[in-house]
Order: sequence, then C-alpha cells, then structure tokens
Amino acid sequence: MESLEYYLLLIAIVVLGVLMPQGAKDRKQYVVIMAVLHFLLAGLRHPQLTGDMQTYCYNYWHINEKGWFSDEVFQEGRNFGFNWLLKFFSTLSNGEFQVFLIVVALFINVVVAYLIYKYSPLPWLSFLVWNCMGFYVAGFNIIKQSIAMGLIMIAFVGIMEEKPKKFLLFTILAGFVHAPAFIFSPAYFLSKRKFTLQTLIIYICGAAAIFISRNQIVKLMQDFYYDEEIIGDSATLGGRFFLIVLFVVAGFALKGFNSKYFSKVANLIVAAAVLQMFSGFENVFTRLTDYYLQLLIIFIPLAFADYTDEKLENIDEGFSLDIAPKQRFIIIILLSAFLVWFYIKSYIDIDIIIYDDYTNYRFFWEELGFEII
Repeated sequence: MESLEYYLLLIAIVVLGVLMPQGAKDRKQYVVIMAVLHFLLAGLRHPQLTGDMQTYCYNYWHINEKGWFSDEVFQEGRNFGFNWLLKFFSTLSNGEFQVFLIVVALFINVVVAYLIYKYSPLPWLSFLVWNCMGFYVAGFNIIKQSIAMGLIMIAFVGIMEEKPKKFLLFTILAGFVHAPAFIFSPAYFLSKRKFTLQTLIIYICGAAAIFISRNQIVKLMQDFYYDEEIIGDSATLGGRFFLIVLFVVAGFALKGFNSKYFSKVANLIVAAAVLQMFSGFENVFTRLTDYYLQLLIIFIPLAFADYTDEKLENIDEGFSLDIAPKQRFIIIILLSAFLVWFYIKSYIDIDIIIYDDYTNYRFFWEELGFEII
C-alpha cells in the first residue's frame, strides 16, 4: 500500500486524540507526540521523492560553486533568502541534502505544534485539518513555500498577540524566502476589523467587485510575481472556494460575531476565499491562497469546538445556533469524516506522474523504484 504511512498518521491523530487529554492544561503531551511523528515522516523522507525535490537536491549540491551575491544565488533580491539557506546548509553539511530536509521539517513542525498548542481548543482536530486539507503533504514538494508558510505562521502569532513588529518582521522574512508570501502583508489590518453582519455584507460586495475585475488583477499580479504568462479568462471560482465559504458560514452559525480570536482568524479565512476565486486562472493562485488558508488549523477548531472565547466589546453576538454538546459532538464527527474523505479523494487516491508521486512514500534509505532523470 503506497500511502500506508499517511493513513497510519491519520489513525494516530484520531486514536491518540481520543485517548489523550485535549484540555488547555493537559494537551502538551499529545501535541509533542504529534509534532514528533510529523517531523519524522517529513524529515526522513527520500531526498528525491518528487520532481521539485530532485531540482532542489541538484541545486543544493551545486550552490557552493556560486557566490552569495551571484546572479544564480541572489537573483536580484528575489527569493534570495531561500537560496542563502540552501547555500548555508549545503556548506555546513558538505552537500548532504537530507540534513536540510531534517532542519526544514523540524522548523515547520515545531511552528505548527506551537500554534496548535497555543490557540487551538481541539488539537487533534487541528492536526487532522493540517493533514486533510493537504498542507502537510504539500510541504513534501514545495519546500520553498513551506518554509515561507512556517514563517507566516509566526507572523500570525504576532497578529494574535497584537504585536505588529513581530508580524512585520516575519512577513518580510517569509517574502525574502518566497516572494509571493508578501500577499500576507495586509493580514494584520484585516484581522483588526470587527466581524459583524455589516462587515460580511461589505466583504461579499468587495468580492463581487474583485471578481468582475479579475482579469486586470491577474495581469498585475503576474507582472509582479511571475515571469510566465498566465493565460485565461476564467469564470470558475475554484473547487475550494465553496468549501471555504461553507466553513465560514458554519463558523458564524455556531460561534456568532462577538468572539475575539475567532473574529481575527475569520477575517483571514475570508481573504483566502477571495484569493481562491482566481484559482480558475492558474494553480499559482491556489498556492497564494494557502498562506491564508493554512490558518484553517486554528479556525475550524475555534468554530466547531465547545469553548468560551474572549468577547468583543460593543458587538452583538448576532444569530448563532444553540447546539447541545451531543449535537456538537455529532457535527465534529461528521466534519472529521468529510475531511478524511476530502483528503483521500484530493491528495491520496489520485493519479500523479511517477517523478512527482509523493503518495509513493519512501524513507531516505529505501529505493524510489525509478531512475532519477
């Protein structure tokens, strides 16, 4: 079974989530175990498991031949942070790419675990979302973006702690690693907006206006971020758009409008929905969306778990459903089943060309089953 490791990880998330405490004071042990399991699977994977990793591996071997400010490394300031990381660890490890993968896996999984430990009322559900929405396995291929997404998570902590300098510093660092991460720059100001019914109406009108102007926006973003031409005039909103909207609507139906942390994250998930509207043009926009959408690991537990959030001042709760604990439990079980189904259909049980097949998981000491080209 090629994807056995991924299924075993899902089983561990759920089973240990049931057996181990999830409360604010007792969750640490569970979060640490999950972080270790995710780290081991990511850090010990074969260094040439996918096509992108083969490219990264080749660059890692040869980057020491180039100067720190050479065109190949500094690239006129675009993504130079990532290339400097490659050069630094390549020098340190004498070109051993596995060392770099271990360091990256350690960084990302520590950040994810910290975020879940600090802000998620239901850690097992957060780790389930982290896997089932594809964020974890995506990092097996898009290493550059996964590092930037980890830095964006630290920037998000700056949002939650209301520390703008921390937010700005880590957003800039993320942009140096992967220039599209600068898309997260407005997040601090977006999160400050109190989410009311009026705000929701403004967002809907704004999204409609953006969709009407989508061609001009795509051209502008293409000129800033990418050299390749993005062709298309798509009226498609993107497959994940309606799923994101469903999560947001369900969240407000269960939580109302006056929950402080929930409101902060909800603003950013709405931004993800707006970005996702452009995914019909090019997969590039799906990757831009992920800088915001990865915060579903906090949003979904905040929305569906039974916990007391801080209240916003001078904000009416608005319409919210009065859900009994048993009903909420059933909703969470159904949601979990849907997430697992979505994961299998979207990321595991799919056809991928052999050179990009991350589902054919291999540890670094195993054979890939094909020759590297």
